[in-house]
Amino acid sequence: MEKCLLTGTLFFLFVLTTLLVLPIDVLAFQQEEGVENTTEDSFVYSPMGRRDPFKPLVEEKQKIVGKARLRSEKIKGPLEKYELDQFRLIAIMVVKGTPRAMVGAPDGKSYTVKVNDFIGMNGGKVSNIETKVIEIDKIGMRMEISPDRIVVEEERVDVLSGKEIQENRYIVM
Repeated sequence: MEKCLLTGTLFFLFVLTTLLVLPIDVLAFQQEEGVENTTEDSFVYSPMGRRDPFKPLVEEKQKIVGKARLRSEKIKGPLEKYELDQFRLIAIMVVKGTPRAMVGAPDGKSYTVKVNDFIGMNGGKVSNIETKVIEIDKIGMRMEISPDRIVVEEERVDVLSGKEIQENRYIVM
């Protein structure tokens, strides 16, 4: 046991001294041969004309000029604190011909939304509340045409082209 411990200690000391002495010898050799020291500061990256690789290809539009989507933080409601993916559809109801939907938020509360309500952090607006449509075909088979879902329209700006993109996202059960 003592022999193994002694061998392990000697090996550790050998590796440690090799790592400490080796860089000094390499630098001394480079100076003797006339090789220039290359450091990380000698390479300069120029991003001129190139896209930033860390920016997303499609980013949310911050300011939409001349539209009702430009909302200050004071006006924003509790539904605009969370991403759309965090909501879940609980129920859909039609009240006096107007469809409304109940969504569950991550804070454990449920909220009722209707068409033209704002929802989500990216300025999403409820454009439609689709209810399940069931039809009977010629044979008598029952067919579901559309699922229960909330259609939310979000506007984004494409980073490469600079054009506005309208994207429909859905909240489903």
